[in-house]
Amino acid sequence: MSESSTLAAADVLAVLGWLPDGRHVASAAIAGAGNMNLVERVTFDDGSTLILKRARGWVEKYPDIPAPIERAEVEAEFYATVAGTAAGTAMPQHLGFDKSQAANLFEDLGEASDGMTAYSGQLIGDDALDALADWLHQLHNLKTPANARLANPKMRALNAIHIFDYPLDPGNGFDLDSITPGLQAVADRLKHDGEFVAAVRRVSERYLGDGPGVLLHGDLYPGSWLTTPNGLFLIDPEFCWIGPREWDVGVLIAHLRLSGQPEASTERLITRYNDALDQALMNKVCGIEIMRRLIGVAQLPLTLDLAAKTALLDEARTLVLASTI
Repeated sequence: MSESSTLAAADVLAVLGWLPDGRHVASAAIAGAGNMNLVERVTFDDGSTLILKRARGWVEKYPDIPAPIERAEVEAEFYATVAGTAAGTAMPQHLGFDKSQAANLFEDLGEASDGMTAYSGQLIGDDALDALADWLHQLHNLKTPANARLANPKMRALNAIHIFDYPLDPGNGFDLDSITPGLQAVADRLKHDGEFVAAVRRVSERYLGDGPGVLLHGDLYPGSWLTTPNGLFLIDPEFCWIGPREWDVGVLIAHLRLSGQPEASTERLITRYNDALDQALMNKVCGIEIMRRLIGVAQLPLTLDLAAKTALLDEARTLVLASTI
């Protein structure tokens, strides 16, 4: 598998035999604001479209950060695992994978919007919450065979740095005051809070360990779903892994908190999900996700002031150290 693909989208489709019969590529344009991969909408001369998604040896949004190119193969394995299941019907149709180009081909869902507007004050409606809870329930209850590829150790190793290590590294050099004046001092207090750091480290060890669990999406935030005229669809499972169900639920609840959704939204999600959850573990995951999104490199388009971010970081500490929400 090459470290990067320099071929144009049209050439990739031709080389791989993915050009639909009798059609030619009219154009290819970036589809959405993806972080990890090169994602293009390919338009053919008859007006039909497909989505070509390619992994390269770096994070697409941050080319100076190396990333395992094997993530394309992991994503293909995820789609193969959910194919024909209820969880699979709420994802785009996967049309092909090629290891040499680290490429996946998908149907184009057409007119769609992701959930990122939640961070600017838009309410995540009950229909969307129910669809997310139902999809998680379906995914987590799949009979997933033991699969080394879905364990996804290389992507977990990359993710662990940015979830657990970098945000709490006193010497990371990340200027938080350039994002929100005064945030650096608030973050520094957490970085030197031994009890908090130790608790985060224990969750990190569980994240990086191998053990029984369920198939997880691994990065379920508002950028990972699309709302279309045909309903809500989940995308981008390249951070998937086999682990505790509390991971996906806790991460999603963190983003309900970060986007200012009402408490009733969290309650609805958990009730609809309708599976037993380890409250303490879910809280820790939620708190760590809030922390890393506020003081780590994976920033969100938040409009929060220092007081609001400080309150969320205080809540994150409480969640990590407490046993209940």
